Amino acid sequence: MVRRIVLQLNVLVAFGCLIPAAVAQSTNATKSTSTTAGTNSPVILPEVKVVGQTVPESLTSPSAETAEALKTQMPGGFTIKSTDDMKKGRASNFQDLLAGVPGVFIQSENGMEISKISIRGSGIESDDEPLGVEFLMDGISFDQGDGETIIEDFDVNTLKYAEIYRGADAFKYGALTMGGAINLVPLTGYDADPYQLRAVGGSYGFVRGQASTGGVDGKLDYYASVSGRYRDGYRDHSQENTELIFSDIGYKINDHLENRLYLTLDQTDRQLPGGLTQNQMAANPRQSQTDPDAAPGTPSQANQFDFNKQWYYGRIADKVTYQNDGHELDASAYWWHRELEEKGLYFTNDLEQGIQVYHANNGGINLNSVIHSQLFGRENILTMGMAPAFETEQDQNYVNNNGNSGATIAKDLELSVNVPIYAENQHYLTDKLSLLTGIQVIYVLRQFYDYFNDTESGNQTQGQNFYTANPKLGMLYEITDDSQAFINFSRSWQPPSFDNMVDFDDGGPDVSLVYTPLQPQKAWTIEIGTRGKAGRFDWDLALYHSWVRDELQDLFDSSGQDRGDVNVAKTYHQGIEAGFGVELWNSKKVHDETGHRIALNQTYTLNDFHFDHDPVYGNNRLTAIPIHVYEADLMYEAPCGFYAGPNVQCNLTRYPVDQANTLYASGYTLLGFKTGIDFDWGKTKISLFMEAKNLLGQNYAAAVDPIAQGSSSDAQVFHPGDGRSFYGGITLAW
Repeated sequence: MVRRIVLQLNVLVAFGCLIPAAVAQSTNATKSTSTTAGTNSPVILPEVKVVGQTVPESLTSPSAETAEALKTQMPGGFTIKSTDDMKKGRASNFQDLLAGVPGVFIQSENGMEISKISIRGSGIESDDEPLGVEFLMDGISFDQGDGETIIEDFDVNTLKYAEIYRGADAFKYGALTMGGAINLVPLTGYDADPYQLRAVGGSYGFVRGQASTGGVDGKLDYYASVSGRYRDGYRDHSQENTELIFSDIGYKINDHLENRLYLTLDQTDRQLPGGLTQNQMAANPRQSQTDPDAAPGTPSQANQFDFNKQWYYGRIADKVTYQNDGHELDASAYWWHRELEEKGLYFTNDLEQGIQVYHANNGGINLNSVIHSQLFGRENILTMGMAPAFETEQDQNYVNNNGNSGATIAKDLELSVNVPIYAENQHYLTDKLSLLTGIQVIYVLRQFYDYFNDTESGNQTQGQNFYTANPKLGMLYEITDDSQAFINFSRSWQPPSFDNMVDFDDGGPDVSLVYTPLQPQKAWTIEIGTRGKAGRFDWDLALYHSWVRDELQDLFDSSGQDRGDVNVAKTYHQGIEAGFGVELWNSKKVHDETGHRIALNQTYTLNDFHFDHDPVYGNNRLTAIPIHVYEADLMYEAPCGFYAGPNVQCNLTRYPVDQANTLYASGYTLLGFKTGIDFDWGKTKISLFMEAKNLLGQNYAAAVDPIAQGSSSDAQVFHPGDGRSFYGGITLAW
């Protein structure tokens, strides 16, 4: 068996390397050739003058190489993740993009849908729209006004890289989170192929296509992409389709001033299979949610009530960037609109949202300046900015009568206003050691208007105003040009969202929407770490501890009654975020760019989150996020453009699903494999790939819903991940 596998791999490598060779031979055969006789006489060659030229790039949307310089300004966890590795595989969602980033954990409830992105435990309580991480595109906010995000509005194939700011580093954008921020940087006409077609297909009816174009015409550059994705789904009642349009157009007014306009349009129609009990998942992970006490053959709840989510979304943004002599000024504005309908479960004595319909409008501005100067004879970098934003959302809820809208059970208007103002100063005490100080001042409004108040709870109209100031202190030491060590101490602050504060009261016979005033969660965090490159090695290491107060959690009291979302008095989050890469073999010679290469990249994340002497849960572990996460990929690359290698993602131990720490999700190991080849055929660049996921066929929970206490037979909180799956695709660029 082993000999057969080795033989097949040898044939695969040989075949992969023969493709571009054959294409090159075919191309060269059309060209004329000539030979000249040798001579012992010296040949005098004409003088060749080499002139260096700066590669032009966008001012508003810089290249990854330019962004690398930010590492010398970040005294905390910070990673730049290129899309190159993602595009060697399926390249469909954020799990594909952010795989292997230390400290970032992603949970998907439905194969494609990303329900949670957690950095340092921030946002682990979010239901289906990530909360606790600030998302931006080119530094322009993408979040809803109350802090949530539907990240499927991004097309990851239109990006060139992502900047991941963990913890206090997110001060750079005025983020209102404990976890941090993710800034997504899109392709522009300066770095996109003039024309590109990409087609991908695979298991469970997965089909994805994309067409894009980009270029530069004088002072104008442009990029536009149209894509569509369809999937039958691994589970029953999990079909989905999504269409996305993205475009950005830049105009360089002069060498120092540029304006860029962004447009995003998308629509999604997705069925939701719902959660399963642990016993149901073990028996049949492909089924949709059903009543665990129902008789055999009874229609599933997901099918009967047609659990699904549909939305239409449009966003327009504009950004102006000025750069000159070490100074930079960015000014941007954005607006977006969403129409959404979500069908959920509704029983008279077991309330959920029923059918929710809403339309939302969001807008805001971002102002940011960076000034490089001399202070006390040393380099000084001053960053200042503000990012005011607002959201209005009009909601109406209906009884879900077998997938049809019944009587109205709620109607409201939600208004969110956020005004963060921030300043950071990085001063070099020596040529290598710098001190960073910062302050963030924030005003937040949450105003709720109840338009359906003839219920048991009465009129719930009310509002809350919040104010705070968050300091930051850090030090950064540049060990070499490519490596740094850092330490920081900071305060973070996250206001509650309307999902935290507004819910149905399940006490009493009448449906009643209730607004529960909550306080923002606060945390003091200390962090120490290092990152860098040396020879064949690169590393990224951060250790942190956060003392959290008033953390937003959905809790039950000592008698088992659901309290809804509350502020937990004291918790703590601590962990390790580690990445390590090594080039095991590189046959490249000096002055020779060809060669064979084998590289191993690994990440390990420890999520150690606990209650702190809680009157009900003591020092129990917080729920819903794995404790030990390990990821690794081993990749061989040949000079002909062929690549192949395995990858693994491990949740090393079980982790609790309930706050009582009695119900656990099991650990798992997901084994994958990627192979492909990149080569030129004349003026056309061709990329072929194949990817296998979950080769071991693990039955595992890709996501869980945190609860107070449950059992394996009645808690429908487990969302099974996809089984063994295979994908393949081709990209043509010219």
